[in-house]
Amino acid sequence: MSDNHETIIVEENQALWGTARQPAGCPHCKRVFLIKESAMGGICPLCYQAPLESQPALLRPKEPELLIPFNINKKQLQSLVDQFVSGVWIKPPDFQSDNLMQRMTPIYWPMWLVDCDVDGHWQMETGFDYQVESTKEYFSGGEWRSSKQIEDRIRWEPRVGQMQSHFANIPTPALENHQTRVRQTGPYPLNQAEPFANRNLGHSVIEVPDLTPDNAWPLAQPQAAKRAADLCAEAAGAGHGRNFALNAVYNGKNWTQLLLPMLTSYYLDEQGNPQVVIINSESKSIFGPRLASQKRGLRIAGIIAAIAGVLLAIALFSLILSALVPALRQVAAFVSVLGIGVGVTAIIPAVWPWQWNRQQGKPARMHGNLDT
Repeated sequence: MSDNHETIIVEENQALWGTARQPAGCPHCKRVFLIKESAMGGICPLCYQAPLESQPALLRPKEPELLIPFNINKKQLQSLVDQFVSGVWIKPPDFQSDNLMQRMTPIYWPMWLVDCDVDGHWQMETGFDYQVESTKEYFSGGEWRSSKQIEDRIRWEPRVGQMQSHFANIPTPALENHQTRVRQTGPYPLNQAEPFANRNLGHSVIEVPDLTPDNAWPLAQPQAAKRAADLCAEAAGAGHGRNFALNAVYNGKNWTQLLLPMLTSYYLDEQGNPQVVIINSESKSIFGPRLASQKRGLRIAGIIAAIAGVLLAIALFSLILSALVPALRQVAAFVSVLGIGVGVTAIIPAVWPWQWNRQQGKPARMHGNLDT
């Protein structure tokens, strides 16, 4: 781990970490990446709304210390995408597995791990479990009876003390939207992180932190205090703790940048807007909107209604001719019933996409059923 967390402004066209990657930004979503020069001008892999432009970036010049490599093969990825797409009946024309696979972009996104030494005084209420035996009276079988009751309780006692401890690898956001990103990707197995190596990057895009270590520390400090509270409760032999207060100095902060893998892609909805899909290669989960097409539903309904109209017209024509050929009355009756039945089914494709999109609500994360 490194205690060098100094950040500098890296000018555009300046390569970093020996990876031939340089800073570029998206004018739409304002995210900043490190990309290969050949990828400059390509579409932003997070919003898919604007091309990436060369720009300076504020970041730590030292390369990341850790990353979690991508852990999904092409067969698994194809299966996951197929399951995501196949659940939607009447889809926008662009919502196809092949399109999602062709547009897939590997991204490494950052988070911090911080170590620190905690030196200070603490106080808290510690809770100890105990049981109280009592009896409960009840009326049964024409007489009063009693039963033994065991009640679990907590005895709270104040404790104070001094702490000198070291806490390692406190997970800390490196992005302002870290919690949103985690809701999209789901958790990662941080214990599977490996030392950073350029060979693991491949053709991936690297997202740049927008929280420097100094700005991220206020988010890490409460987690350090939580670890301190748990440690103090454990040292006191207590099963519970509350009202923990810590007056401490945090020294020796060492910052580690960890890169987390994800894949993004998109499809165009019926208005032509990109709908972003995110895949966690570790948990084999996929996140994104699964929209049906109301326009296609209405078009299909219109075709079915037209067929029904033709059948009803045939029935009416047969009924008219039945004055000359009586046998056509049965044909007219059958075709009219058939036409009415076909016409009723036109309601299904007209209504289903609206109901489906309404049931979807917010985008959800789906786990694939994959053969390894």
